[in-house]
Amino acid sequence: MKRRFLGALAVLAASTGALGFVAPAQAVELVQNGGFETGNFSGWTQAGNTSFTGVSTSNAHSGTYAAFFGQVGSTGSISQLLNTAAGQSYDISFWLMNGSAGKNSFDVSFDGQPAGVSFNNFGSLSYTKFTFSGVASGNGSLLTFDFRQDPSFWYLDDVSVQGVAGPVPEPATWAMLVGGFGLVGVALRRRRREVLA
Repeated sequence: MKRRFLGALAVLAASTGALGFVAPAQAVELVQNGGFETGNFSGWTQAGNTSFTGVSTSNAHSGTYAAFFGQVGSTGSISQLLNTAAGQSYDISFWLMNGSAGKNSFDVSFDGQPAGVSFNNFGSLSYTKFTFSGVASGNGSLLTFDFRQDPSFWYLDDVSVQGVAGPVPEPATWAMLVGGFGLVGVALRRRRREVLA
């Protein structure tokens, strides 16, 4: 009876340690200067038409700064190479505002794939949050925003890309797991001695 109790206790401890008490997944932010709080495009690369673009304290969604884009006649872009892992999913979000209707365009892509957030000759838009998911095809993915706004400006703020790591056992869980295996070992050793006697 005592042996059965010890064996059951050991199995219970081992299964509790292996199956329970897992730390929650931690989100890891990949974008540098996503809120443009450096007051410039630090961390970002500009390309194409860079006229009438910059970072300003006017029309920030949060914090002090936001980026503005008012390219006339052709598009310009900002991009950032992110430290992604092949095959992992990422959540991408940003806040976007459009000053007025007219000749304008906006596109965003992740890892070379369109995000499905695209506007052409779009009307005015107050700050709106857009979110989408993407899967990295390799180690390193490019996040790109393309703009054109002849009569006014687009405003971009709070850009975020997060990969969520899987659950990681806490140190206490590892201790319970090792303790559980230890109890199983003790129970098996005692049983072996009794069989041999």
